[in-house]
Amino acid sequence: MEQKLVCDTVRDLLPMYIDHMTSEVSNESIEEHISDCGECRTVLEQMRKPVAVETAPEIKEFKKFLKKSKMSILYWIMGAAAVIAVLTCFIVNLATERRLSWFYIVLAGMVTGYLPLYILISAQKQKVVKMLAALDGCTFILLWVIQLVLYYQMGIGGFWYWDKGLPITLLWSVILWTAVIVRTKFHAGILTALVVFTFLAVPGNFLTNVIGGTYKGWEDYAADFVSNGLGNTMAAVILLILDIVIYSIRKGKKNDGE
Repeated sequence: MEQKLVCDTVRDLLPMYIDHMTSEVSNESIEEHISDCGECRTVLEQMRKPVAVETAPEIKEFKKFLKKSKMSILYWIMGAAAVIAVLTCFIVNLATERRLSWFYIVLAGMVTGYLPLYILISAQKQKVVKMLAALDGCTFILLWVIQLVLYYQMGIGGFWYWDKGLPITLLWSVILWTAVIVRTKFHAGILTALVVFTFLAVPGNFLTNVIGGTYKGWEDYAADFVSNGLGNTMAAVILLILDIVIYSIRKGKKNDGE
């Protein structure tokens, strides 16, 4: 009974002991008791652990409501800004040319900018992948609109969409989605995906210039590689070395933890 009484007394003092509110004499007695009593030592360890406070259901629901309200306000602001911009371009285009021409390009450009952003904000899972998919699809549509407006309505340039615009866009779409697939399917890091994209950008830049008819001979290719391709290659190598170093460090920490 005496030992039980001592344990009860010590446990009553433990909260004040943890908060440093007991005297030095009491501290010495408590510490001496704890060193010999495993049960009280366990109680002290449990008291020192952080307490996980469960959020009340009402508070969780209120937080969800606030989050939805903020998102709704953001959507309304984005929508209002888009409508104002579209109406302004509509009025200016009609006033200056008495018909609609470049307005369609502006409209397609705003859809290309706003739709991926809306998906990025509103999507629940795989936000970046869905955003990139929307951006990729909108880019094809934007180029098509630019081609139609410039050629048929404004009489500027030739019809370049099928032989230049579409192939170049498809090329970079393949490069982009190759990096995305490496990231998602193989669970690689963002840095690894950047390495893949940067490496593929070297032949991508070369093929873009070939399709666009920029190169007149090997001299042009050599000059372009020195100014662009060599820089992309060096950037890819640096990113690859950095990726390997980070992977090695993480693997070493994981092995040390085991």
